[in-house]
Amino acid sequence: MNNSPKRGEPSTTWSTKVQKDTDGELYIVLPDDLTDKLNWLPGDIIEFDETEMLGDVFDDTGFTLRNLTQEKDERFSGHIYNTE
Repeated sequence: MNNSPKRGEPSTTWSTKVQKDTDGELYIVLPDDLTDKLNWLPGDIIEFDETEMLGDVFDDTGFTLRNLTQEKDERFSGHIYNTE
C-alpha cells in the first residue's frame, strides 16, 4: 500500500478545531510543531483565505494561511522554507 502523498499534496497535514472566545469571535490555535517548522512567531500577522478542498468522497471547505509579517520582513527575503 502506498501511503505517500499524491502529486501536489503536502506531505504533512494539520487539523484544528474552530473555537469561540467570550465575545463570540472565532479563532484557531495552530499546533506548536507547525509554527516551529514555519518559523512563525507570536505577534506575526497571519492572513487566511477560504478554499474549496476536493475529496474522493466529498468536497469540503478549508483555509490557506500566509504569514504577512515574514513576507514584509527583509530577513526572510530570498529564503526558501522546506516544510517536508
